[in-house]
Amino acid sequence: MGLYSHLLRHGPAPLTALAGALGLSPQRTGEAAAVLARHRLLTHAEEEPEGPWHAISPYAAAAELVGPEESRLRRRLEALERARARLDSLAPLYEDARRGGGDSAAVETVSSRDRVMLLIADAAARCTKEVLTVQPGGGRPVGHLERALPRDLEMLRRGVRLRTLYQHTARYSPGTQEYVAAVIEAGAEVRTLGELFGKMVVFDRALAFLPVWDDPDAAVVLREPSAVAFLCSVFTHAWNLAEPFSTSYSTTTSIQLRDTIAARLVTGAKDEQIARRLGMSLRTCRRHIAQLMEELGAESRFQAGYLLALRSRDPSHTPPEASTGP
Repeated sequence: MGLYSHLLRHGPAPLTALAGALGLSPQRTGEAAAVLARHRLLTHAEEEPEGPWHAISPYAAAAELVGPEESRLRRRLEALERARARLDSLAPLYEDARRGGGDSAAVETVSSRDRVMLLIADAAARCTKEVLTVQPGGGRPVGHLERALPRDLEMLRRGVRLRTLYQHTARYSPGTQEYVAAVIEAGAEVRTLGELFGKMVVFDRALAFLPVWDDPDAAVVLREPSAVAFLCSVFTHAWNLAEPFSTSYSTTTSIQLRDTIAARLVTGAKDEQIARRLGMSLRTCRRHIAQLMEELGAESRFQAGYLLALRSRDPSHTPPEASTGP
């Protein structure tokens, strides 16, 4: 900006004079002048290549460089607003028709993933008070987090309260750690629990998105007030049991995780089922099970389940296998 400042202070000057005044080579001065000219801040007569350069007002430069694009964008936004207004005017007709369709009128299944994402983006843009999110299954894919972060930060800037539940295993996902750090800094609240009841997103306690069990690309869109209120109460119960997100397991978290695995062993669940429910890898799950069996002195999963069932009926009971050894 030294070149621009010099021309503002001293008036028009040819390139050679500017190079001498600034202590730069003619080539360096010419490169700087070319950059300023592309930004419409400098000009000189085309018929006089060696003629003086003139500094241009930044207001005039903005009008010439940015003004046309701003006008195009403004016209585009106005067209979009008119289109949205026309579509919104049909909402009462749509809702009346749905209410006339019986109890299932407030439940909609959307099978297109692209349409699901559009509906979620629209709900986020319209949200004014609160978003409740449940994300089971451990750490989320980095691509999903990268798409969600700008949307979530924008809601937080508008004053929307954002509360998210993850499973404890999400604490060891680097991508999830980065996302959580960013949204917490912006005001979000994030907690973890050993086991969650399923994926869910609720906007303003009025609109919920739920997964379709046999179609990962589809979603159930729920608007029925009593059903959405029930989901919010389930969320609140889980939230009160959860712990603030951190990048390590606390003693309480470790106990909760071990108890959850133990409860699943008692029911006879397979390793793969337990790992999936807890959002952890099969290898990690089997390591926890092996440690639990060692503590119990059990030689098989069946024996471990039996000993755990005894312990659940009488917490003070110490199985002989665990106390006497071989």
